[in-house]
Amino acid sequence: MPLILPSPGTFHYEEKKSKFIGNCASVQTKEEALAFITQIRAAHKTANHNVYAYSVTENNTIRFSDDGEPSGTAGMPVLNVFQKSGIINFVCVVSRYFGGTLLGAGGLVRAYTKTAKGAMEAAQPEELIIYQLYKLTCTYPQHDKIKYNLEKDEIEVLNWEYTDKCQAILKVREDQFTTLQTYDILAELYSLSD
Repeated sequence: MPLILPSPGTFHYEEKKSKFIGNCASVQTKEEALAFITQIRAAHKTANHNVYAYSVTENNTIRFSDDGEPSGTAGMPVLNVFQKSGIINFVCVVSRYFGGTLLGAGGLVRAYTKTAKGAMEAAQPEELIIYQLYKLTCTYPQHDKIKYNLEKDEIEVLNWEYTDKCQAILKVREDQFTTLQTYDILAELYSLSD
C-alpha cells in the first residue's frame, strides 16, 4: 500500500557549519506543491539554496530542483528518499545555509538525504486507506444480525434509514470487502457510484 504524509514535517541538520532545514507536506496537485515551495522559499529567503522535490499522482507529475547545487547532489536525493519509502503526493523543500566549508558531492548527497529523511519521519507517514461507499439493503428480521456483524467487523455505518426495509450507507475499506461478501445480503449490495 502507498504511504501518505498525514501532517507536515520539519527537520534541522548541521554538517560542517552548513545548516539544512527540511520541510515536507502532503499535496494533491502541482499547484499545491508550488505554493508550498513558494512559502518555504519566502520563509528562508536568506538561504543559499532552497532545493525541492515533489510528486503528485495527478497527471503523474514529478519534479525536483538542485537550486544551484552541483547537478544530482540535492534535488534527486531528496526525491529518492520519498519514492523509496513509497510515499505519494508529497513536496519537500530543503533549505541550506552555507557554513563556509565545501562538503563535496558525496557530502551534499548525504546531507540532503539525511535532512529529507528526517523531515519525512517527522511527518509520520502512514498507509493510504482507500474506502468505497456502499448501500446495503436488508429486511427487518435480518437487521439485528447485520448490525451486529457490521459492528463486530468494524465496518463504519454512515447512516441507517428505515422504511418498508432497512437501508444503510457503509464506508468500507478495501481490506474489509472480503468480509462484507460473507454477509447474506451481497446480492443487494451495490456501489453508490453505480
